[in-house]
Amino acid sequence: MAQVNGTYSRLIDEEILDRQTMGDHRLAAELLAMFVAQLDAASLEMATCPSERRAALGHALKGTARSLGIEEVAACAADLEVSPTPDGAATRLGALAVALRREVDARQSRSG
Repeated sequence: MAQVNGTYSRLIDEEILDRQTMGDHRLAAELLAMFVAQLDAASLEMATCPSERRAALGHALKGTARSLGIEEVAACAADLEVSPTPDGAATRLGALAVALRREVDARQSRSG
């Protein structure tokens, strides 16, 4: 379980991820690891980039997150795409990145 803002929830919708990877758990783990790296890099870049770039990063993250079944990250990225000012959405995305990394790491530990 991931903790974001004091509440616990799973960030990854396993049904969507399973459907997208046709049940290939190794592929799912690889795609999640790649997305976490993308999310980490984007979160760091957002701290200093212009708003146009922040909106573009939000757009890219939104699509990837939705395709992997990570709707909470997709919704936050969509907020950044529409309103790319460096405020709450960018901070929340950073917190979601940390929570998602923990969830992905725990998921990998369980699968061996």
